[in-house]
Amino acid sequence: MKNNIKISLILASLISSLYAQNSYTLETINVTSSLGTSIDQKDITDSATIITKDDIQESRVTNLAEALSRLGNIPMVQNGAVGTNSSFFLRGMDSSRTLVLIDGVRYNDPTNIGAAAQFEQIMLYNVDQIEIIKGAQSGVWGADATAGVINIITSKPKKGLHAAVNAEYGSYNSIKTSLQTSYATDKYDLTIGGILYNTDGFSAVEPKKSEADYGKRYDELGLEKDAYDNKSLNAKLGINLTENDRVEAGVQSINSLSHSDSGAGITGDSKVPQTTLQNRFYTLALKHKDSINDLKLQYNLSDFHRDYISSSYTHYRYIGSVDEYKLDDKIKYLQNSFVRVGGSYQKFEQKEITANTNKSFDAKSVFLTNYNKFEMLSGKNTIVTESVRYDKYNNFDDSFTGKVGVKQFIHNDIYVSANVGTGFNAPTLGELYGQWGANPDLKPEKSFTSDLTLGNDTLWVTGFYNEIKDLIEYDMTTWAYVQASGKAKFRGIELGYKDYFFDSIGVNAMYTYIEAKNVNGEALARRPKNQIDASVIYYVSDDFDLGINAQYIGTRYDSADNQGAQTGEYAIANFVTNIKVNNNVTFYGKIDNLTDEYYQTVDGYATAGRSLYLGLNAKF
Repeated sequence: MKNNIKISLILASLISSLYAQNSYTLETINVTSSLGTSIDQKDITDSATIITKDDIQESRVTNLAEALSRLGNIPMVQNGAVGTNSSFFLRGMDSSRTLVLIDGVRYNDPTNIGAAAQFEQIMLYNVDQIEIIKGAQSGVWGADATAGVINIITSKPKKGLHAAVNAEYGSYNSIKTSLQTSYATDKYDLTIGGILYNTDGFSAVEPKKSEADYGKRYDELGLEKDAYDNKSLNAKLGINLTENDRVEAGVQSINSLSHSDSGAGITGDSKVPQTTLQNRFYTLALKHKDSINDLKLQYNLSDFHRDYISSSYTHYRYIGSVDEYKLDDKIKYLQNSFVRVGGSYQKFEQKEITANTNKSFDAKSVFLTNYNKFEMLSGKNTIVTESVRYDKYNNFDDSFTGKVGVKQFIHNDIYVSANVGTGFNAPTLGELYGQWGANPDLKPEKSFTSDLTLGNDTLWVTGFYNEIKDLIEYDMTTWAYVQASGKAKFRGIELGYKDYFFDSIGVNAMYTYIEAKNVNGEALARRPKNQIDASVIYYVSDDFDLGINAQYIGTRYDSADNQGAQTGEYAIANFVTNIKVNNNVTFYGKIDNLTDEYYQTVDGYATAGRSLYLGLNAKF
C-alpha cells in the first residue's frame, strides 16, 4: 500500500511538472553505446544517463567510481580508500553484470571475480563523456551486458596544437598531476597524455558495527595507512587517407599499486596485502564513410596483468586477455532510417592463474540493428529500434539475444518510451577453471529486462523490471560455483529532474527505489532501497561558481535477507568551487564529506572523513 501511494505521488508530481515551461535547453549530445553507432541522445529509446566533460570538470571527480556514485545515481560500495575493490549496482544488479568499455574496447577482466571491470582504477583526466545505458544490451554488445553498458569516451583532438595541465594536492597527502596534449590538421591528428596520482590514504579497515570501537577512525586507533599509486597513459593517432577513409589507432595503459588489509574490522589490519595492476588496451580501426555507408573494420585487444600478495606473503598472479575482431556497417536506406549489420570474433584467454594455466574460450557472433524515425500522431516523432545478436561459443551453450525500443513524443518534448531486452552473462574463466571452486559445467546466465519512461528534458520517471535465470553463485557450503535454480528479480523506480533558474543556478536531482531479491525471494545484500542524489551549482559570474552535491543512502544491509550490519541511513555532502582567472587558467577547491559524516559502505571497511583538495587547471 505504501509503495502504491509513493508511486501515485511521483506520477502526480511528474504530470503536473511536465507541462511547466522548460527553461533549460540541453546541448546536443551524441551517444554511441545504445545502438553501437553515434546518434543524438534525444533519438535513443534506452534509459540513459550521460556524464559530460563539463559535469566532470565542475564536480572535480577523480576516477570512474566517484563519477558513477556522485553523478550517475548508482549505488556503490568499496572495501576502503581509493583504489581498493569496489562494486556498483546498476538497477540492483552487481558490477559483474555490466559491460564497461573504453572507446568501445572491453574493460571487463576475464580473470576477475565475475569478470567485473576494475572501474575504480580508471582516472578521468582524458574523458569527454561517460555513457550509462541501462537495461540488457547483449543484443548489441554480447556477453556481460545483462544490466547495461558503461562506455567511457576519451578526448578528441581539435585542429591546431592544444594542451591541458592539471595539478592537485589535498588530504591524506594526495597528489594528482596530469597532462593531455593534442595536435590536429586536415590530414592527421595525435593525442598523448598521462596522469600521476598517489596518496598515503588511510586504513582500509575500521571497526565493524558490532565492535566496541565502532565510530572511531584509523588515526584514533593507530591503524596503518593503505597507500595507492596510479600511473595511466594514453595515445591516439588518426590519419585521414581520403575524404571518406580514415585509420585510427589507440592505446590506454593503467598501472597501479594499491595497499589493502586482510579482512574487515580491526583484526584485519595488516601491512602486507597489496595488488599491482598492469593493464593495456589497444585498438586499430579502418573506417569508410559515404552518403550511405558507415563501415568499420576494427581489432581490439584488452590485456590484463594483476599480482596480489596476501597477508601471508603468498603471491597470486592473474594474466588474461580479450581479443576481438569486428566488422560492421551502418547502412542508411531512408532519410531517418538505417540498419547496422556486422559480425565479430572474440577470444577470452586465461594466460596464467596460479595453479591453472592456458585456458580459453571463443565466440563467433553476428548482429543486426534496425532504426526508424518517422512522424505519427499529428506529426509527432516516433522512434523504433530493434537489435538481434547470435553468439556461438566453442565450449558452452550459444546465446540468441535482442532488444526492442519505442519512443513516442506526445507534446512538444514530452515523450513515452518503452524497452524490452534479453541478455546473458558467460561464465568466467575463473569460475570455469580457476583455483577456487571451479565448475566447468556452468552455462551462461540469461536475463530479461524492461522499462517504461514518461518525461522530457526537465523531469522524467522510469519504472523497470529485470530478472536473471541460472544465476551463477559461490556456494559457501560446497565451496564451489553453482548454478542457482529459479529467478533473481529486480524492480524499481527512477525519478530525475534537471533545470536551470535565473540564468545562474543549475539543479540536478535523481531518486531511485529498488527491490532486489535472489532466487529464494530474499533481499540481496548491500543494495540500498532508496537513494537520492542532488547537486546545485550557482554561477556567481562567468568566472566563478559554487557547487554542492549531496547523497542520501537509505536502509542497506551487509548480508542477504536484511541480515548483518545496517550500513545505510546517512547523508553526505561535497562542496566544490571553480575560479577562472582567464580563458586559460582555473583554480578550484573542493571539500569532500563536508560534515565529516562517519559511515561505512561495507561493514568493517573505512571511508574518508572530511577532506580538502586544492587544484589548478590550465588549458592552452
